[in-house]
Amino acid sequence: MATLRTIKKRIKSAGNIQQITKAMKMVSASKLRRAQERILQARPYAAKIEEVIDELIVNAKAEKGKYPLLEENTGAPKEAVVLITADKGLCGSFNTNLFKAAAAKLRETPNASFFCIGKKGMEGMRKLGLEIEKFKFNDRKINWIDIEEISGLMIKNFSAKKYSKITMIFSEFQNSLQQKIVNKQLVPVVFETKGARARSFIYEPSETTVLNSLLLRYIKTQLFRAVLESQTAEQGVKMVSMEMATNNAKEMIRSLTLLANNTRQAQITKEILEIVSGAEAIK
Repeated sequence: MATLRTIKKRIKSAGNIQQITKAMKMVSASKLRRAQERILQARPYAAKIEEVIDELIVNAKAEKGKYPLLEENTGAPKEAVVLITADKGLCGSFNTNLFKAAAAKLRETPNASFFCIGKKGMEGMRKLGLEIEKFKFNDRKINWIDIEEISGLMIKNFSAKKYSKITMIFSEFQNSLQQKIVNKQLVPVVFETKGARARSFIYEPSETTVLNSLLLRYIKTQLFRAVLESQTAEQGVKMVSMEMATNNAKEMIRSLTLLANNTRQAQITKEILEIVSGAEAIK
């Protein structure tokens, strides 16, 4: 049986852990609010640019080779995957679920090339012996310039017919208790036509130039939105995980306090018995 001193040390350690996890929960809650604001600002723009391009493509003359970002490179040797994870742990099964989705993708296409946004994804892929085409930290410092750098390299390789297609794997934010793993094709661009009206447009400088430029912007926007979704989902999971850890520490302190009281009571009972036995022996 543990001594009273050992139990008190464990209670103190659990109390320290509780303070840390409570502080981390508050930090995650603050970051979650900021991340939600960013994603709520990004979603309407991403949806609108998709709507605009969808309508323009429906009314455009889609000749083969005219819009390369809409056509799959059927003869390309491999696919590319953009894996978006967190930089750190302490976020429950957030990274694990993304690894499972990436592993499933690897079973389908064993020679896939990976672009990793997030340190945990990069470490996981390297443990599997895979080379990373490009890596970026997934923190609040990541910005549009970083997205342009990654997407520029991807599109360059796709245009050179190095990849047949490019897919994103990321966690989409639903609410603080629920996230959704998304496996979405990024290139070639695919739209679900929403019954756009047949209209004629005047393009300047030309239809091909305008649409190809918009498609590039669309790809970058979708990638940036996926990063923001991932960051928001990560903070939501962290907040819930730290709340659970705080509650577990509280429950542990309660159990250890009860054990300490029982241990102390047993010691007092033992001491009383020893005094009584000594007094009886003197008689």
